[in-house]
Amino acid sequence: MSSLRALALLAALSLAPSTAGAEPEVPVSGETYVFTSVDAYSVGPTTFDVTGTLVGESTPRTFRFWSGGDYAVEASRCDRLALLAMTRPGRYLFSWSHEIAYITPPTCTLTRQ
Repeated sequence: MSSLRALALLAALSLAPSTAGAEPEVPVSGETYVFTSVDAYSVGPTTFDVTGTLVGESTPRTFRFWSGGDYAVEASRCDRLALLAMTRPGRYLFSWSHEIAYITPPTCTLTRQ
């Protein structure tokens, strides 16, 4: 392997998010999470995983937000907001909150910075 390829590989690995292989954190019910940037998100049958940088932090973190089957429509709306925040990093603040897990629907907002 040439030294240039080795250097490129090292650079790529060092720039990969530190949360790439980590288990998602479970958010605290009733707390609002505000992301300055959204790096990735995935939607499951009852979960919504968001990887991004929270306000006041510099390292991306991954959170697994739970959304009961009754609130699939609300979660899909949050999906669209996260996608918009992802396409324009630093332009919007994406926030997610869930007052009482499984009992109330999730609340998401998108605010222009």
